[in-house]
Parts: sequence; structure tokens; C-alpha cells
Amino acid sequence: MTRRLIERWLPIAALSEEAIRERRFSLQGGALPPISYLHVWWARRPLVASRAAILAALLPEDADHDRFLHMLGIHGDPVAARQRGERLKHEGKPLNELQIYGYPRAFKYLPGTQERAWFEMQRIRLGLDTVTLLDPMAGGGSIPFEAVRLGLSTHANDLNPVAALILKATVEWPLRLGTRVLREFDRIGEAFVRRAEPRFDGLFAREPEGTIVLGYLWARTVVCPYCEGLVPLAPNWRLAPDGTGVKLLPETGTGPGDPARRCRFAIVRRAEEQSPGTVKGGAATCPFPDCRRVIPGERIKEQAQAGRMGEQLFAVVYKERVLVPTKTGKKRERWERGYRAPRPEDDVAALVEAKLADKLPEWEALDYVPSERVPEDINDDRPIRYGMPRWRDLFSPRQLLGHGTSVEVFVELLEEERRKGPLSEPTEAAFGYLALALDRMVDWNSRMCTWELTKLRMAHTFDRHDFSFKWSYAEMAPLITGLGYDWTIRQTRKCVEELIGLLRPRDAGTLALEPCEPPPLSIGCRSADALDQLADGSIDLVVIDPPYYDNVMYAELSDFFYVWLKRTAGRLFPELFRTTLTDKEREAVANPARFAGQKGAKELAYADYRERMQRVFEECRRVLKPDGIMVLMFTHKATGAWDALATGLIEAGFSVSASWPIETEAEGSLHQKDKAAASSTILLVCRPRPAGLVY
Repeated sequence: MTRRLIERWLPIAALSEEAIRERRFSLQGGALPPISYLHVWWARRPLVASRAAILAALLPEDADHDRFLHMLGIHGDPVAARQRGERLKHEGKPLNELQIYGYPRAFKYLPGTQERAWFEMQRIRLGLDTVTLLDPMAGGGSIPFEAVRLGLSTHANDLNPVAALILKATVEWPLRLGTRVLREFDRIGEAFVRRAEPRFDGLFAREPEGTIVLGYLWARTVVCPYCEGLVPLAPNWRLAPDGTGVKLLPETGTGPGDPARRCRFAIVRRAEEQSPGTVKGGAATCPFPDCRRVIPGERIKEQAQAGRMGEQLFAVVYKERVLVPTKTGKKRERWERGYRAPRPEDDVAALVEAKLADKLPEWEALDYVPSERVPEDINDDRPIRYGMPRWRDLFSPRQLLGHGTSVEVFVELLEEERRKGPLSEPTEAAFGYLALALDRMVDWNSRMCTWELTKLRMAHTFDRHDFSFKWSYAEMAPLITGLGYDWTIRQTRKCVEELIGLLRPRDAGTLALEPCEPPPLSIGCRSADALDQLADGSIDLVVIDPPYYDNVMYAELSDFFYVWLKRTAGRLFPELFRTTLTDKEREAVANPARFAGQKGAKELAYADYRERMQRVFEECRRVLKPDGIMVLMFTHKATGAWDALATGLIEAGFSVSASWPIETEAEGSLHQKDKAAASSTILLVCRPRPAGLVY
């Protein structure tokens, strides 16, 4: 059995720095690789780390190290470059990223003809004339993406339908269809905006010429049980770090019990002028000066669950075009951010209510809006506790009206195309991308979006990996130039173009305009422990990035998207969206909710995860060739997680031949802070044990 490079050597310092660099904001303008912003997924390995794992597992142990690094796209010393950059920053001489490193980020590099020929010759030395790779839990797609970029026959699979659709859009469509899908997406995206625009007329107040709204800021409300005043709930009223914020102006009316007891709002410029927050630790404080009583958290939840929690607009964030004088006496245009209190014309609740009442019966009959309930056995049941028992309740009436309208327009356009005849592959894929673009709007326009005080912008629903309840939330207007659907469609197009550029290269790595012959690729949506489509001993290499124990409940979170995608992409790919919600019974995570009410639920969840992962590893063992390799990529710092994996590997018939730690998480990652996730990804290199050999 010939040893592989990954069993002897990996440049972990260089790989770590390049992996972190990939996730760090680039001063050249591209924050992340396109695979990362097509659609939300809750775990993706860096592309450079994925390519390193694949490449090093398919090279002999004596392969040339310099060529290996060059094929990865590491064309210098990234560690020394980072140190140089830190020194220059300390000295007040900052340079941009390209100047510091001397070469673009590694994931952008595409091996040319000579390097591919060298790679093939090295594989032939190992007896691997052709190579078939399997990623049985492909998730966001980093591993299959890099596998096809290296020209390998690839099987990508994931149990979750949302992940399977992302895989199609990330790897399959750009690889097979190239720029043909871009042209179709342009046509269909333009048609969508053109048709949707008049249906939003009147739903948002018109702004003066030269003004664009960046976000409408809402506070959830309850009625004070003591004075019956309407209480806007917010932990604080800050809008910007410079002291800009909100002052509450309570109107007491004739006293307690008066239905006119409400708060108006004023924008103030100094922190000391801002009103104190009205909610802390789940309890609220009534802001009316003749009450000021504490409203217990249980009373707030009672109102929410009875459907009596409301919302009140308290600020509008905008930018306006201004002319500023230059040193030469001329004037130049500049956009400045501003804040204003709500105006009477902002109150369109009656119009929204009337339109929703008119549309909702039809939409429910046509199944255009989600009626599915949030599962009661969900781990994070805050949506239910705060009065949002159905997935559509996570959206305000105006947001729901907007998302329902987008589904309506999507279906109309799709039916019109189908009346012309069978959809071509580029047209079908273009509609798939439009579904993902509309899903991006769902992510950026829910009651879980917030206004980021430090970055002065909206944060999307899943800036955290949970369903944290937001006392105040930010709303995006769907049809504003540069924002809303205009932004989501434009960002999706940009992402697709970049994906094509990475997957269909000429030798020089430019965007391929002519047809090319892609490597074989299959994408499956089934349990990783039952890959019946694969024959015994048919796989040369398994690279797997399994679910992270109890860190992320992927199926529970992805239901948020699934219920909308089912109504758009499900009309194109019904085989992916056959069930009411995503499959949680077969998901390999340590899920305590499966054992709710049982003694030792956490320990039972651990045992369940170990058994499920063992079955997955057994299936990998079945399909691997006797001299095949499995590379396991895992990021977790809990002992129980590693114990579960190690036990599963051993019981499944694998032995570990090498392990390598690679730093993969960017500094200050919100997903790492106070979580059980580690900053390092450990690569475990595993070999099938001969039958009868005890580990």
C-alpha cells in the first residue's frame, strides 16, 4: 500500500494563514469566495483547505512540495507576508492585501495544463489512472467544488434538500452550463423585477428625490397590564456609535386605561439624550411616567402566544445625495446617512392589512405562502414561545405580503415559459437561481433581522446559528434601486459569474466562453448511510466534513428556507421538496430534542450521534477501494464530539494514519465566539483496516 503525501507532510502554517486569509475581508473588494454568499449554509470549509485535503490524498508521499503548494495557489510565504503586514500596520504604513502577499488569494488560482499533467502522472504512479471522489455529507459544497476544479469524477450527497439545491447551484449548473445560464438569468431576473414592481405600489412611503431608505426599524410591542399603554420593546435605543439614537415621547392621554396611550419617537444626537431600554432579561419596564412598572417576562409571552404582540415603527435609516464643495470651488456628489422619526405617511398598516386579506385566501389555496407549523419539539423554540407558531409568523404582515408576491410572480413567469415548450437546461437553472435570489430576500427581510450598530447596516436572519428572538428588527424595502430584489438578483448574478470563472477555466484561468467538457458529477439527496447508487469498492477517495455534533441543528434551521424554496424551486425540482419539512429523524447531529422528556437526554443524543456517524463511516468503508483513503475534516473542541467520531471510526473498520490541524476560522468570527466550535479544523487521514485486524 503506497503512502500518500497527506500521510507524511502538510504545510500547516502556510495552509492555516491562507485559509484564514480566504475568510478575511479582502481590500481588493471580494469579501469571500462566491461559494460562500450564494445562499446561507451553516458550515463551509475554506476552499484552499478542501483542495489541500484532496490533492495531498492523491499524491505519493515523495511528491514535490513546491509544486504542491503552487497547485494550491500559495505562490509565496503567507506567514511572512502576514507578519510584514502587521508590522507595516503598526508603523502606520498599511498596504492593500495584494501588495502585502504578492499574489491573489489561493482559492482564485486554477492549475494550468502543465500542472494538471504533473498531477495525472503522480496519480498514475499510485495506480490511479482515474479517480472517483465521494463527499457523502457535502453541505455547502466546498469539497465537491474543489474536486471538480481538479478534474475528478465526483459524487456529492446531502440529506438536506436545501443543501442539495445549493450543491446544484454551486457546482453542477456553473460547471455544465457556463455563461448560457447567465444570459437566461439576466432575462428572467429583469422580467421578475418589471412584473413585481407595480404590485408594491403604495406599500412604502415615497421618499424625496435623492433619498434611499436603508432600513425601517421596528420595535415589538405589548400592552402594559397595569396602565394599558402600548409599550415598544427594545434593549436600547442606539442607532449609531456617535450618540445618535431615539428618545421616547410617551403620550399618557387621560391616564391609565386610555387607548391613546402610545409612544412617539424623536431622533437625538447625544447618548445621554437617548431613552433607556424598555426590556432586559426578558422583562419589560413600562415607559409611561405615571406607571413605570415592571412587566414580567411570562406576561409578555402570554400576550405573544395569544397573538397580541404587535410592532411599532420607531426610526427610518436613509441615505441622501448631497453636494459638497471641493477645494477648487466646484461641488461633488456624496451620499450621507441619516435617521428620521416615523411620519404619518409611513403608516400603511391599513393598506397592507387590506391587501393581505385580499390575497391570503388565494395564496393559501394555491400554496404560495407557508402554512407549516414550527415543530414543537424543536431545540430552539423561541419562535413558539414568542407567538410565532408557523414559519410565516416570522415575517411581519408587510414582509409576508412581499414574499407572497415574489412567489406569485415567480410562478407566473415559470408557467409562461412552460407554455412555450419544455424548459431548456439553462432556463431551468436560471429559475433555480431566481428561487435562491428570492430566498436571499427572505433571509434579509424577517422579524429576526437587526440593525448593526457598529457596521451601520442591516444584519440578516442568520447572523447567528439560532432563532434568537429580536425585540426590535430591521425591515428592507423590496424595490429600491440597489437594495431589495435589485440587490439580491444582482448579487446572485455576480456570484454565478464568479462560480463559472472558477469552474470553467481556460489554461490562464479566465472565464470560459466556449463549451468545455466537465468531469463527471452526480448530486444526491439521501442519507449518507444508505448510498445504494454506489457499488462496493468503487470510490478512490472519500473527503467528508461531517455535522459538528451539537453545534448546529441544520435541519431545524433550514426549515426557515425550505418552506419558501418548496414553493419556488420545488416547482422545478419536486424530488427535493416532497416532505412537509426537512428530515430530522435521519440527520446525524447530537439532537437532545429527539429525547425530550427522557432521563439523560444529552447522553442519549451523544450515543445517537456516535451510532449514526458509525453507520455513515461503515457505508464509506463499503464503497472505498481496499487501498482507498478517507480524509475527515472536523472542527469542534468538545471531548464528547471527538470521542463519538473516534469510536465510530474504529467500530466502522478504519484506522487513523495521520492528523493535521489547520486554522480555518477568521479572527473575531461571530460563529466561533462563545461557541463549542474550535478555531482549527483537524484533518484525520483514515485507512480501511483489513478484515479481522483489531485496532
